[in-house]
Amino acid sequence: MLQLVEYLKRLGPLVVGLLVLYLIDPFHTDYLFGYMLTAFVFLKKNFLLRQLDGNFLLLAFFSVTYALFYSFNLYLGSQYIVIYIFFPLGFYLLGKFLVEKANSPSSLFNLMVAIGFVFSLVALLSVVLNILEGGFVQLERDVPMLWGGAPPAATAMATYFLFNMCIPAVLVSRTKEMNNFVKVLLLVIFLISVYCVLRLGSRTQLLITLFTLAASVLFIVTKQSARRNIVLFGGLFILLNIGLNYVNLDSKSDLMTSYASRMDSKKYGAGTAGGRTERWAKSLNNLVEKPFGWSLDEFGYAHNLWFDVLRVTGIIPFFLLVIFSVRSILNTKRAITANPNNVAISNLFLVYMLAIFLQFLVEPIFDGIYHLFVFFCLLQGVINGYAKKFVLKPMKT
Repeated sequence: MLQLVEYLKRLGPLVVGLLVLYLIDPFHTDYLFGYMLTAFVFLKKNFLLRQLDGNFLLLAFFSVTYALFYSFNLYLGSQYIVIYIFFPLGFYLLGKFLVEKANSPSSLFNLMVAIGFVFSLVALLSVVLNILEGGFVQLERDVPMLWGGAPPAATAMATYFLFNMCIPAVLVSRTKEMNNFVKVLLLVIFLISVYCVLRLGSRTQLLITLFTLAASVLFIVTKQSARRNIVLFGGLFILLNIGLNYVNLDSKSDLMTSYASRMDSKKYGAGTAGGRTERWAKSLNNLVEKPFGWSLDEFGYAHNLWFDVLRVTGIIPFFLLVIFSVRSILNTKRAITANPNNVAISNLFLVYMLAIFLQFLVEPIFDGIYHLFVFFCLLQGVINGYAKKFVLKPMKT
């Protein structure tokens, strides 16, 4: 904890304050703090020239082309032209700035866990207050934000819990970076987040917990001794049995109220990814038949980051985003495998990237929760900066 405090001091109150304000989005004014953070990294003396790389240039091509095609249909307002161009680039550079100020991978590990929690904070408070006021069983899944305004869709609200749902997977690794108090606190945050996710009726977040935990276990077992693996699997077996015996997951239970109408639905059941598979098939068909995009009125959102980009701006931004996504996966793999000794942060990169891509797969991110794409750009900046500073040695000439 003291290490994180010292790291935050090195980052400076301006950057820390603006980043927190952007993440908690007070009274829906996040764009103001995004502008300031972007201006900070772009105007920082010689920083852009030092951190310029192929990933930045590819992201710039995507951002500019997306904003250009979006400008033909300003359904969210003209301000988003600027946001779509500069926020991804600014937060990618911000991720590299976070690495530049870090003394060790442990500092980055603690910071990314903290950022993941702050990302969820307002949504968590909003749902908890809603449960305290109206009870767990309510007619509507949607919950208004603490700041007021029209309630976001339940699936969008649940997305804010994404990184809290990764806490078990993050803690599976031998996290010497955290004391026992912090670990217990994170587990409490996870349990509260699960309760909130059940209130919102999000199947995606529950699956993300399972997938990330499975991926983390598979990653960790090859990095530690047989004795620790026995302890790990024994602990998971005990926790699983406690969950199955003491938590009522029957479709008629109060906990499952928000899922009841969709559990056995042929159209919106699990077998169709909540009705999304039909939209993905139509999007693939439109990739050939309507390469310059199509109207939302045709069949609504594709519920997929890449297909919804295709729908709004056409084939050029779509392929640029696909290339950037693939490159991001390869960069993450390089950072994870190049230094097997940094297990905790390697595991965190693996878990966070998997969770983000699972969310990208099933939601219209740009129209639903653009914060997450910006976070993804920041994470890529952190990963690439980490690989350069802590993992990959410069080639000798």
